[in-house]
Amino acid sequence: MNEHVIVALVATKGLEDFLENSLTGLARVGVDPRIVHVARPDNAADTIDPIVLNAGAVVHSFGEFGQSSPNAMPERYVDYGTEPFIAVNWEKVRYIRWLLDRYRHVVYADLDIGWLADPLWYLDAVAKFYPLAFQTEGLRRFPPLLCWGFLSTLSSNTTLRLLDAMLGDYDARPAGQPQVDEQNTLDAMIAKNPGLLGNVYLLPEALFVNGIGYRHLLSEPAVAPLQGTIEPFVFHANWTVGLANKRKLMTQTGTWLLDTN
Repeated sequence: MNEHVIVALVATKGLEDFLENSLTGLARVGVDPRIVHVARPDNAADTIDPIVLNAGAVVHSFGEFGQSSPNAMPERYVDYGTEPFIAVNWEKVRYIRWLLDRYRHVVYADLDIGWLADPLWYLDAVAKFYPLAFQTEGLRRFPPLLCWGFLSTLSSNTTLRLLDAMLGDYDARPAGQPQVDEQNTLDAMIAKNPGLLGNVYLLPEALFVNGIGYRHLLSEPAVAPLQGTIEPFVFHANWTVGLANKRKLMTQTGTWLLDTN
C-alpha cells in the first residue's frame, strides 16, 4: 500500500471546465498533480482524459472499480438529487473504497471545491487521531449533517467497514425503490447510532467553507477592529444548483480561475 496521501476527484461529461478549474486550483496551492487521481465513466474518456493527462494527474475509468457501461452514465451534467446524480455519487463511494485498498490516505473533493491553500498537511495531522474527517453543512441540528463533497478518509478497519456497510445497503436496495444518496444514507446510519461520530473529525467551517458561508471570503470592512483573519483551505460552492450559479459564486469568491469570456 502506498503510504502517502492522494487527492481523488470524479468527473463526468459536462464538467470539463470544472475539472480544469479544480486541477488548476490544486496546482496553484502547491499540490503535486502526480498525487491527484481523477475517475470518469467510459463515455467521458474523450473529453476528460486529455484534461487530466495535460495536468500530469492520474486518470481512472469507472470500469476499474465499478460501473463500466456507458449507457448507465449521464451524457451531460445532471442536477443534484436526480437519479443519475445519485448513481454517480455511489460510484464515487466505490471509487474511494477502491483507492483505500491501494493508498493509506485519500482526500476526496467535488469539482465545485475551490482550493485556497494546501490542506493535505492539516488533514494528515487529523488522520493521526481520526480515520474520517468531513466538511459539514452548517445546519442547526445534531447529529450534524456530514457533507460528502469534501472528506478525508484513512485506510483503517473503521473506514472500510463503514464504506462496505453503505455500499451493501445501496446494492441490496430493491429495484424500483426510490434511490437514496450516500449523504442521506450515512446520515440515517448516524441517526441510529450517533456513536459513529466518535470516529469523525468535523472540519471547522471557517477553514473548510461551505456555500452558505461564502461571505467569509469577501473583502468587506468590519464595523469594529478585529484581531487576526480567517484563512480557509477550501471553498465549496454547494447550496446552489446549476453550473452557471456555481461559476458565479466561485467567481465572486475568487475560486474560479478560468477565463469566463
